Amino acid sequence: MKVLFYYRGIESIGVEYLMSYLKMKGHNVELIFDPGLDDNHFLKLKFMKKFNQYESLLEKAKSFDPDIIAVSIPTNLYPFVNRIIPLLKKELPVPIIAGGPHVSSLPEYVLENENIDMICIGEGEEAFAELLDKMEKKLNIYDTKNMWFKKEGRIIKNGTRNLIADLDQLPFPDKSLFYEYGCFYDNLEMVTGRGCPFKCTFCNIHFQRSLAKDKGSFIRRRSIPNIIQELNEHLNRYDIKYISFHDDNFTTSIDWIEEFAELYKKEINLPFYCFAYPTTVNKEIVSQLKNANCMQIFMGMDSGDPDIRKNLLKRPMSDERIEMSAKIIKDSGIKLQLSTIFGFPEETPESMWKTLHLAEKVNPDIASGYIFYPFPKTELYEYSIKKGYLGNEEIERIKRGEGGYHHGSILKHPYKKLAVTLSKLIPVYNKTPSMFRPLIKWLMARECTKLALVIYIISIPIAFPFLGIDGIKVTLRMAWKAYRMKVKTARRGN
Repeated sequence: MKVLFYYRGIESIGVEYLMSYLKMKGHNVELIFDPGLDDNHFLKLKFMKKFNQYESLLEKAKSFDPDIIAVSIPTNLYPFVNRIIPLLKKELPVPIIAGGPHVSSLPEYVLENENIDMICIGEGEEAFAELLDKMEKKLNIYDTKNMWFKKEGRIIKNGTRNLIADLDQLPFPDKSLFYEYGCFYDNLEMVTGRGCPFKCTFCNIHFQRSLAKDKGSFIRRRSIPNIIQELNEHLNRYDIKYISFHDDNFTTSIDWIEEFAELYKKEINLPFYCFAYPTTVNKEIVSQLKNANCMQIFMGMDSGDPDIRKNLLKRPMSDERIEMSAKIIKDSGIKLQLSTIFGFPEETPESMWKTLHLAEKVNPDIASGYIFYPFPKTELYEYSIKKGYLGNEEIERIKRGEGGYHHGSILKHPYKKLAVTLSKLIPVYNKTPSMFRPLIKWLMARECTKLALVIYIISIPIAFPFLGIDGIKVTLRMAWKAYRMKVKTARRGN
């Protein structure tokens, strides 16, 4: 069958896995991709709207003539999905299926959308392939596990299937279609496993874990030879200079890291980037990562207030443990990127300043600042409702996917302006010489949100020398590809 995928903004490894799995099962897949240059979750740039290409995407969709359309929906992508699926539905009278985190957390709400016919909850590879096989053979589709359907005014709900136990059995993600749209160039993104052992209340991992209860091991890791084989295949196809491993926590097992480091250094040896949880960092693991050519580690501090970390976020590590982990990373010669989040419920100005001060003490190479966003069904989302930080209006906005963790706070928070200002200026503050830091603090204290945003945008290449510059290169590449597609469509129309 012919399956048309839609995605927006950035490369999606999840969609790449779905496409490769369906191709393995004999189906034909295509992608329409909107670069979303006017609003890419990080920045809103209205002047970039001229690169929007709905007409080009619709023309490509009609030319492909799919049997089914698939959309993956992270929460903050839902507003953009809602813009294009009515257009797709009007031009192509075929079923539209939706999956992704927003769907899994709010299945009934998403199925109320008149343009969505069915949804997939949880892992999609096996479920989607089974659905297509039944559709192709004209069999009953309404008993497919992980799938919910609309039928004759009612919703048919099915239970979830077992998790894929052996990730090595999956084909490698198909990156070719995203590459055609300019979504990456010399930085290769990949994952080595699924699941996370930690229970941070602002993350939807714990909700995903509840969906998978009694369905197999939630935390799974691919074998090292399988990972190296995938890397070699991509390196033979693309001009890759860096690897970014996007596992929620790369450093959970010293045995796995030792085996990985030895084979990676021997076979690949490109600089790479990964994520670490503070309590999983030790000298042995970091030494292995350094030996394997790790260039940068992203570590979440999130809050500088120990009480908020322990009681609100369920991240019960001390300031001293964070400082020690940071020192181990920096002493090894690996660059440290430290993550901070502002605007949690119950967070006071004093707590927010503690975050700035602990980050200053840790002195990372890069400091990232985010605004807390209450993703649906997370513990902190429910807590925010209970404590009055989210009313009916805010809940509806979240259901619609509005806002994000790079924009203003969606909470009814008394100190949201301070939270936004700190999140924008902490990357700059981190790179500012100590003699000029009082000036940045002065701007923070006066909650100059608009000026903070301008300073943040200007400072991106300096504040984020690897990912920031890579993001700029990819944005320009996507803009050029989008412009060329738009020009070709206009010429055909004439």
